[in-house]
Amino acid sequence: MRKFLETLLSYTLLFGLVLFILLHMLGFKSLVVLTDSMEPEITPFSLVIVSPESDIKIGDVILYEVELSKKKYKVLHRVIDIKERKGQIVYITKGDNRRYADAWYVSRENIIGKLVFSVPYAGYVSYYGTHLLSLIYPLVSTYLFYRLLLLVWVKNGGLKCL
Repeated sequence: MRKFLETLLSYTLLFGLVLFILLHMLGFKSLVVLTDSMEPEITPFSLVIVSPESDIKIGDVILYEVELSKKKYKVLHRVIDIKERKGQIVYITKGDNRRYADAWYVSRENIIGKLVFSVPYAGYVSYYGTHLLSLIYPLVSTYLFYRLLLLVWVKNGGLKCL
């Protein structure tokens, strides 16, 4: 049973990695949501996948970039209205968990993509993964050293060899 679960986990991780790479090759983008502005549909630390989309309608959830105080932010909010301003189409957005619409207009060139799907809490792995990578090498090294010691221990019948 344990062997089956290990194999299943390995294939699941491999499938997820291949799918992730394939989606990125097709122009899809991923992002970890850090705020509660889209709750209850999208929780903090959800991993979201967005597609490059040109057909945006009211009700769509879009990922866009906005500059505030000379700093750029990526925002994932729902389109609540579409208007024409100075001969250009602009989108009015709002977080599902917010009372008011965002204080800015979103132009087409600021849109990164439209939400395809989200995986609740999967963003923890991605977000903290960069920090965990620095822990992986010592953990793997320690595990391999432990396995080597165990192998020597069993082969030599205990503590005699040390």
